[in-house]
Amino acid sequence: MTRKNNRFAVWLFSLALIIPMGLSGQQEGEGYEVGAALPPIDPDRIRVEISLEDAIARALEMNLDVQSVRLNPQIQQYSLQAAQAAFDPTMSATYGYNNSTNQSTSQLDGGLQTSTMRQTYNASINKPTPWYGGRLSASFNNNRTETDNTFSTLPLSYRSTLSLNYTQPLLAGRKTDNQRTSLETTVIQGDNSDIQLDAQIANIAYLIQVSYWGLRAAIEQIEIQNQNLIQAQDLLEQNRIRVQIGTMSDLQMLQAEAQVANAEQSRLGAEIQWRNQELSFKRLLVGGPNDPLLAQTLIPTSAPTLVFQEPDIDAAVAIALEQRTDLRQSRNNREISSLNLAVTNNNTRPDLNLTAAYSVQGTGGDRYQRVGLGGELELVEPGGYTSGLRSLLDRNTPTWSINLNFSYPIGNKGSRASLRRAELQLEQTDLSIRSQELGVVIEVTNAALNVRDTFLLLEAAQRSREVSERAAEVEATRFGVGASTNYEVTQARDALTSARLSELRAIINYVNAVAEFELVQYIG
Repeated sequence: MTRKNNRFAVWLFSLALIIPMGLSGQQEGEGYEVGAALPPIDPDRIRVEISLEDAIARALEMNLDVQSVRLNPQIQQYSLQAAQAAFDPTMSATYGYNNSTNQSTSQLDGGLQTSTMRQTYNASINKPTPWYGGRLSASFNNNRTETDNTFSTLPLSYRSTLSLNYTQPLLAGRKTDNQRTSLETTVIQGDNSDIQLDAQIANIAYLIQVSYWGLRAAIEQIEIQNQNLIQAQDLLEQNRIRVQIGTMSDLQMLQAEAQVANAEQSRLGAEIQWRNQELSFKRLLVGGPNDPLLAQTLIPTSAPTLVFQEPDIDAAVAIALEQRTDLRQSRNNREISSLNLAVTNNNTRPDLNLTAAYSVQGTGGDRYQRVGLGGELELVEPGGYTSGLRSLLDRNTPTWSINLNFSYPIGNKGSRASLRRAELQLEQTDLSIRSQELGVVIEVTNAALNVRDTFLLLEAAQRSREVSERAAEVEATRFGVGASTNYEVTQARDALTSARLSELRAIINYVNAVAEFELVQYIG
């Protein structure tokens, strides 16, 4: 358990390396700064600042899916206890009463008719042993018998018998059996439950990160579209003045009004996207429909770091092949298949059981002797139930027995067919794991290459945005001196807005690519 926790701690530490280290924004002209945007103000909603670390911590505590998966190890623990119960001892007890009267058929019967009353008190305990498939049993049987038979020397007798038995399989059932296989399988399934919990926690942390940056991007898009709207309104105001003084036609005025309408529509679309993204993010954070966070406005305060580190593909592949949760579960399932193969192979062997038994008995009661045939009873030795127990403890009447029982179905085709099927299934499992390992290598390699590619795209997007900023500034200057038209200014500003949005997407894509690269090394 400690080793698994250490592996999971390494993954969380790797995740921490890509958690924000402060704002990395840069001026993009006209007062816009990446990471400084705030969501729209709603006076009826409380605004709550939340960092990425706090979001992950809250989700791991409150998320309903995580809470559900956390119960699996506990459920599996009870399954293990149920499997262990197969080796618990079983105690049984019986009481019997019998009263019979028989007609005499011989002068040796001791009377015209004889009556016998018998009571039995028996107790036994049985226990399968967890080693070598043996079974141990012990029984303690007692009976009280009272008879009026003339020839009986014990009219009232007490008989006690103590028996010990042990049965040991010598062929089938010695190395393994269904009960021991079930117990070992349950232990492995418990390990799988722990692995699934680790995977769910890591996956939720990853989803929180992706959703967090998605929320930050949605807020930034509102600010970008708002900047575009401000510029369109400013252009419209300038055009209105020029129309009034007669230096611009009404057509250009209409074009500017259309540009404002388009900008307003784009900003509204960004706000709708933000609301949807915020709800999606909250879905991961809240613990139920009454969580107050649902009625609050979230302000993400973290910003990603954009320092590029070349992914070590070979090291990442080695880690993934050893620690990926899907591979660990597949290997555990392969071990379960191996256990099933072993018990199937064991079932093809003949049944040869060695049974050893030992018993001792004691008899007690008042012992009588008759004077002559059919004479009066004469007490020889007084006794009772305790005298029978003393006789038992003296072990004067032991019985030993050893038996060998053999059975084997002729041909045994059914067991042999099951064995061959299990062998082929295990071979199929091995091939499946090899294919899975190949898929992991490809997935990790693609994730590493994606980190590199998204960073290159980010650099290209930053250069494009810088060029678009300069072009927009030039067109604005030219328009101020009458050397440019509405159309050219609008085209330049649309290009700037598009470049800003492209850069924002590139930032989010890069951050998510780094997070995915860390995730695929441990979770599958």
